[in-house]
Amino acid sequence: MERKGFIGGSDLYSIMRGDWHDLWLVKTGRKEPDDLSGQFNVQLGNETEAFNINWLHQQTGWFSHSAEVTRKNIADVPYQARPDGIGMHDHSNETAIIEAKHTGGHKKMSDILASYMPQVHLYMRVMDIHQTVFTVIFGNRWEHCVVDYDHEFWMKVHAQAFNFWQHVVEDTRPDTYEEVKLDWTQVKVDGLVSRDASQDNQFVNLAHEFVNASQNMRQHDAIKKELRSMINDNEREVFCDLLTIKRDKRGACRITINEGAV
Repeated sequence: MERKGFIGGSDLYSIMRGDWHDLWLVKTGRKEPDDLSGQFNVQLGNETEAFNINWLHQQTGWFSHSAEVTRKNIADVPYQARPDGIGMHDHSNETAIIEAKHTGGHKKMSDILASYMPQVHLYMRVMDIHQTVFTVIFGNRWEHCVVDYDHEFWMKVHAQAFNFWQHVVEDTRPDTYEEVKLDWTQVKVDGLVSRDASQDNQFVNLAHEFVNASQNMRQHDAIKKELRSMINDNEREVFCDLLTIKRDKRGACRITINEGAV
């Protein structure tokens, strides 16, 4: 597959991980792209993609049709979008990028979003579509979510892509770069955002009390109720170093003590 002359969605994965040198070799024609035809997890995802997308339609009303490869030059960077599909909903005029993934049962949707959030923002920006539907098989269970386009997040992605692309344009070998983890807490997922409450003294104090009161059920339940009251209606998650409160799709809020906090 030709990978010179543009930055595609999978290229952003390498850029964010800091794997600039190998990608630069490919983009400047010094190295052939890796052959993925013998990579089991890639081929498994390809084989299950149609089933995954059909299941999404059965469960949610979102159906997908083939997406044309689209290129667009944005602020001096040539981008290419090649999503798994373009989706429409049976009962509305909504349009979305469709991304189908197949991964291990130990992973969570937040792991998928953290890995692919830059990629789908590239697709949404290039194709001028403002939401993405993820349909994901985790081992033998299935989940989906809808991600809204966030321009501030996209600008952070573009800044990294622009910096890398200058090395291609100028034909200058990039130095070693560290992994970049972009904050996507304010990107709406199923209409909700996330909040880091590490600087909220009341939340952190309650978190400490919650952890320390685990043996006193009455006190523990009272603190749990107060913590849950601190998650706003527009938030899917509130967290600090000690614990995380997550709202599920039914609206229930679950508190989890973070690993290593006690």
